[in-house]
Amino acid sequence: MSRYKTALILAALVFFAAANAHAIIFGIRYSNLMQEPLPGISDTGSKGRFGAYLGFKEKNSVILVGADYDRYKLERGDSLLYSRRLVVNLGYRYHLLPTDKAEAMDMMPFVALHLFKSFSKVSADSTILSTAEAQYYKDLSNDVGGWVSLGAEYNFAPAFSFGGEAGFRYARAKSKAYGHEIKLGQYSTFVALLLTFYW
Repeated sequence: MSRYKTALILAALVFFAAANAHAIIFGIRYSNLMQEPLPGISDTGSKGRFGAYLGFKEKNSVILVGADYDRYKLERGDSLLYSRRLVVNLGYRYHLLPTDKAEAMDMMPFVALHLFKSFSKVSADSTILSTAEAQYYKDLSNDVGGWVSLGAEYNFAPAFSFGGEAGFRYARAKSKAYGHEIKLGQYSTFVALLLTFYW
């Protein structure tokens, strides 16, 4: 199944469930991950990633479908290594305080669990990576996993909130680019900023 069909199916499920939901949600997310830009390629500092999410809220529960995007570029003289990755995720967020009486200026803490699947493209000049190496990095960038987090939203208005979260992320992937199977598991930490609209 292609990445586009997967995203469309997940979005359709959200809209179907949202028909009877208390509120529909749309949000923008910026996360900062402490991880390598590509598996096995070290780089100083953390990695930023932009994304968006759509979902619905029923009482204290929130169901979300989202997509994050990131890219990485490494230049060595005239040679170039370039990767881009779309990360589709399905999440559940639970508010720890009652939300049915929430008003503007309320702080709402939550816990969250997300599962994700990555779809990536890696291209490089032969002076940097061989064909097998490029396939290896592509395979390991097509990872699956999940993250757990603790966060809070600050309701500036009943239909608008700004929040943040921090948590742990686990990803795993495998590759047979070198003729034998290589498996990789990676733990990382992250922080994220959230801008959410309700209607």
